[in-house]
Amino acid sequence: MRYTIFAITIAALTGCSQPKREAIPEPETTGFSGQPLYSRPADSIATVRNDSLIKAVRSKSQLSEDDYIAIGRSLVTVGQFRKAVEKYTEGLARFPDSYKLLRYRGHRYINLRELDNAIADLTRAAALMPEAPEFELDATGKQGASFQHQVWYHIGLYHFLKRDYVKGAEACEKSLATAYVGTDKAGASDWLYNCYMRSGQKEKAMAVAKPFTEDFEIDNKDYPYYRRLLLFNGVIQPGELVDATKPPAEMDLNDMTKLYGLANFHLYSGDSAAANILYKNVLQANHWQGFAYACAELDVKE
Repeated sequence: MRYTIFAITIAALTGCSQPKREAIPEPETTGFSGQPLYSRPADSIATVRNDSLIKAVRSKSQLSEDDYIAIGRSLVTVGQFRKAVEKYTEGLARFPDSYKLLRYRGHRYINLRELDNAIADLTRAAALMPEAPEFELDATGKQGASFQHQVWYHIGLYHFLKRDYVKGAEACEKSLATAYVGTDKAGASDWLYNCYMRSGQKEKAMAVAKPFTEDFEIDNKDYPYYRRLLLFNGVIQPGELVDATKPPAEMDLNDMTKLYGLANFHLYSGDSAAANILYKNVLQANHWQGFAYACAELDVKE
């Protein structure tokens, strides 16, 4: 009996002295390649800011569509895409015909590689949204792109990922028609160019790229899609788009987006080997939430 008590005491003391094991993080989703994808841990300041914003919104007696959008946007800033989808779903339970919430949830389903869910939401959003443009507001209240532009933009991206470039082009044409500022025009035009090139419509592709020169009116002259179009249009050279020798692990999201454009440039120029090397580098950049990463997952050849 004494030995039993002694053993229990030692076991208890030993257990108390053992350091606590850190919880193994759950992957945010699974990539097209089958690999788990993890979000980077958010810094403490961003986490506190995020928690404070959500708490303030949650304190309201009744949440609006915009409140659910704000909560989802805040969660995305700290890499919590899955939780953002949950909040959009919560909002849709209250506002089942909200094309706004459907647009945002459809977007995040693409980030999470859930393409069937994405197109279901985006198609329904397209059917529900008005013809007249209605504009999104960012976290500061500044006017952003039109909902119409965003819905068709992401439908175009869905078809690009599904390798249906004809339907992708049709959606991107509608996205471009509902783009009202330089960055939105560049984004829609870039994906439209890629859809045209991959569907064998080179003349249409060149016509889309033609307006993009150094004089094109755009707030951010380093915007990745704008810079990619300058390359496609022959205004800049490959080395002026991105430093392809930079270690992928040191690349930010903009660098990676440009690198994917450079890979496509080589693909369309007939150098698939060079393109494949760059697709592999994109996948080493650790920015899986970017559309360039998702596309490279499907483009890369082993």
